[in-house]
Amino acid sequence: MSARRWSYAVLLAIPLAFVLAGPVLARAAPAGRAAPFGPSEWSPLGTDRLGRDVLAAALTGGQTFLLTGLLTVLGAYLVGFPIGVAAAAAPRVWLDDLLMRPIDVLLCIPSLLIIMVAAVRGRGSAVVIAGAIGLALVAPIARFVRAAAAGVVHGPVMDALRMQGQSRSFRYGSYAVREMARPLAADLGVRFTAAVYFLASANFLGLGFDTTSTDWAVSVAANKDALLIAPWSVVLPGALIVLLVVGTNLLVDDLLAGPRAGAALPRADRDG
Repeated sequence: MSARRWSYAVLLAIPLAFVLAGPVLARAAPAGRAAPFGPSEWSPLGTDRLGRDVLAAALTGGQTFLLTGLLTVLGAYLVGFPIGVAAAAAPRVWLDDLLMRPIDVLLCIPSLLIIMVAAVRGRGSAVVIAGAIGLALVAPIARFVRAAAAGVVHGPVMDALRMQGQSRSFRYGSYAVREMARPLAADLGVRFTAAVYFLASANFLGLGFDTTSTDWAVSVAANKDALLIAPWSVVLPGALIVLLVVGTNLLVDDLLAGPRAGAALPRADRDG
């Protein structure tokens, strides 16, 4: 593994360590609460607005945030992926239009507006808001999948497979999976980033999880007014969100990147 890939993996490993091992480590924190935005007996990072240790809150605030983001993206893909593939493989133009025109209308609606309406109608339910975020992601996912699948479904290789006429469904499926795996994996990283952005925005606006939750986005929103007197109450959860998003996209980009031009050539060939 290259040094660059190791550095990307470390960026992602930090928030994942908080998510996976955090709740266990946080058990050692004192159960009581201290003065808000003051010193803490358990860590040097101080306390938040509710008197909880900042480090202990960050250790317990990542699981819900991460799981909600992942499940939202997977749910959106379960809806958007078959729509995009069906539109790309549609034998008639009118069928493609029937599938994609509602998607185009959904693209015109601001995502935050969908989330705010869902929050009001769902009385702040985190499940409803997660569903609204997933709905906002369905349209761009369907559009991307359609574009990625069109070149595969109507390409020359697929035409050759049709002419052979043997094990049609298996050959079609295996070829399509190989050709679409790389762009779809890259898109998953982008959609996860979008889900995290929408989830953080909803929580920052007070539309997501309970305002007393230790969720990272809620912690940033709840403690933002004390940034100058208790900076770690905002910086730590905010930094974990940034590391999660940046680390995920950098690592996915590096894993999916093809060989660079000239990278496999002997030095003598590269020099002339």
